[in-house]
Amino acid sequence: MLFIGTLFNTIAVAGGSTAGLLAGGRISNKSQTYILQVFGLFTVALSMKMFMEAIWAIDIFLALATGALLGQTLNLHSRFQSFISRFDTGDSAAGFVKATMLFCVGGMTIVGCMDEGIRNDYSLLMVKGSMDLISSFFLAAALGRGVLFSALGVLTIQGALSVAFSYIGIGMSEHLVADLTACGGVLLLALGIDLMGIKEFKMLNLLPSLLMLPIFHYLHSLIEVA
Repeated sequence: MLFIGTLFNTIAVAGGSTAGLLAGGRISNKSQTYILQVFGLFTVALSMKMFMEAIWAIDIFLALATGALLGQTLNLHSRFQSFISRFDTGDSAAGFVKATMLFCVGGMTIVGCMDEGIRNDYSLLMVKGSMDLISSFFLAAALGRGVLFSALGVLTIQGALSVAFSYIGIGMSEHLVADLTACGGVLLLALGIDLMGIKEFKMLNLLPSLLMLPIFHYLHSLIEVA
């Protein structure tokens, strides 16, 4: 199956970030910092909307707590930065992580990949790709070439999600999809706070929360049936 939406999104991020890198020198550092803060503000607003879709909030809380503990124990964020530093001595790792999180953790990503994987409908990812084209331009100007590398993150993560949904997505409940979106909203909230320079989060240490949520959702459903 050819995942056209994911391919378009990847090309859009690569093209937008390339243009942003070329134009970065023409945008002052003050303007770059301000643009980054604006993106952080928008991300916070988006995260709140996503969390409003939560159905079983307790499951999301438990997934975040255990997922963050797991990520911290495995030291995912620092391990990844150490791996990237072997190939680049600049700030590419930070730019890669922040941009990939922004592009790949969200309701449009989950629902878009689900539509692409199950129904071969890539229209939502085309819309998302168009938005990411603009976002990647300004992010690359502010954060550097790590944003360009995030195109590979988009291809890998969204491609994997689309493939996964093509096999198991049909059996996912609407409750789980809604709570995954809400959990992603909390992660985006952390990212938005980070982008605004209020508090730095080790974003990769939070990602296991998305893997823990289906487990707690399943246990919750068993309790309700009992």
